[in-house]
Amino acid sequence: MRWRASIGLAVGGDGPVSSIVESEHGSEGSAREWIERKLPRARFPAWIPAARRADGVELFGRVARGHVVTGRLVPTWESDSGAAVWHADREGDHVQWRRCAAEER
Repeated sequence: MRWRASIGLAVGGDGPVSSIVESEHGSEGSAREWIERKLPRARFPAWIPAARRADGVELFGRVARGHVVTGRLVPTWESDSGAAVWHADREGDHVQWRRCAAEER
């Protein structure tokens, strides 16, 4: 069992989401600490113009418990079903955490 910490981009409230950087950890605490260090200093990728950043594009953090599935052409991360997911939003130099229900696969 591993915890994956990721920093991602969300477009609008319900728009598409993509991960820009990920890190795997042996504990939930370690994964959350990584987000708390990285998210406040995270920058938007250069391919997102400044005008678009003010148009509902947000950086956020996420910590989920899961495992890597091998035996496929490309190994794939799968969140453990039933495990809660932590979401983090930037609040200046700090991170605001909220625990969310398990995500559907």
